[in-house]
Amino acid sequence: MVKTIRNALLFAAAVHVLYVIVQMIAGIILTMRYTPKIVDAYSSKQVLESQVSFGLTASPSGWLYALTFAGSAALYAFALQPLLRRWANRRKRP
Repeated sequence: MVKTIRNALLFAAAVHVLYVIVQMIAGIILTMRYTPKIVDAYSSKQVLESQVSFGLTASPSGWLYALTFAGSAALYAFALQPLLRRWANRRKRP
């Protein structure tokens, strides 16, 4: 039981670390490929100065990360681990 919980937590941590790494790489690639178009920016200068937007940006709360962490740990414990055990048992049979 302790091994299952440990493996589930490690799986959930690995999923979240992989997600963060993929987001960082995507941000780096998008930043490297961005080329500003100065002519287009200058032509829309008047529009940009006359419009101001107020409000909030939506960002995920800490609860969302906790729920996805618990959900991925539960996915491993109740779905992936039994499948892996069946697969290992099948390989042991002659």
